[in-house]
Amino acid sequence: MSKQIILIVTSKEDSHADLVIYKLNHRNLQDRVIRLNTEDLWSNTEITSNGSDFDVKIVDSQRIFNSQDVLSVWFRRPKDIEVSHLEEGSQAFIKSQCNALLRGLYFCTHDTAMWVNPLPSLHRARIKLQQLQLAKKLGMKIPKTLVTNNPQEVLNFFEKNPKVCTKSLDEPSFEIDGHIFPFYTRLIDINEVKDNIEGIKICPTLFQEYIEKTYELRINVIGDRIFALAIYSQDNELSRIDFRGLSPANMKQELVEIPDILKKQIFQFVNHQGLVFSAMDFIVTPNNEYIFLENNCNGQWQWVDEVANGKLSEAMIDLLLISKVK
Repeated sequence: MSKQIILIVTSKEDSHADLVIYKLNHRNLQDRVIRLNTEDLWSNTEITSNGSDFDVKIVDSQRIFNSQDVLSVWFRRPKDIEVSHLEEGSQAFIKSQCNALLRGLYFCTHDTAMWVNPLPSLHRARIKLQQLQLAKKLGMKIPKTLVTNNPQEVLNFFEKNPKVCTKSLDEPSFEIDGHIFPFYTRLIDINEVKDNIEGIKICPTLFQEYIEKTYELRINVIGDRIFALAIYSQDNELSRIDFRGLSPANMKQELVEIPDILKKQIFQFVNHQGLVFSAMDFIVTPNNEYIFLENNCNGQWQWVDEVANGKLSEAMIDLLLISKVK
């Protein structure tokens, strides 16, 4: 076999991978797709390297492949390797060794396989401040932004911007006593800032001017295709500030066309980042201005696929069947 394998690196609870694999099977490509769930690496995967390439066996499916056989890799939603059953003192070491082995497999295929998305590009493209800088450089409009651990700078920002919101710089959630809490975009007033001066000194915080919107856009880029979904988040109080506050099923949504100049800027953006997939968030103002918020370079899109009658999942499969451009 030569350059036939579509490798999907993810975890057991990933409905996006389930959907794409189902459709690959429907295209009679089941012999070419292999799913690697990283959390059960030690119990369900056997990997051997001779220093040149890798032989991989997935135990439960009895699928075997060599790294030289890989046509494309979809780096979807891998999870940490599950080692909680092992002695606590050795867990971190074993995780580090397993991760080093996986990185070896990943980068062994990087020069020869199509990656969605390439790992070096993915790590850089996740940085929100770099996203804003690039969007502005390409001519997109962005909100006035401040990131700081200096409380006085925050107070000065409030003097110039009457309505301000805050959001996470990185991870969109935090954990307290084993419970995960999402960190959605929310409005903040100057009194809250004054009450949390010490907290700002400890934790750098992202502030932006809050811009009123008519609706929001989730724009998915898959290869050379763009799918723009309008989300009418202003129809419900729970989704007015951040549309994630409400299930997509409870909001009006529809595929829409966007201006050609914006399409050009979006392709410039993803190409500059070295990406082949993106899930970008914009807002559209009452004056019909398009404002860039952020790019989720490994974002969720299955709910958009449902509105688009399966066009995104088909586009993803088409992308995974492309050979890497030399």
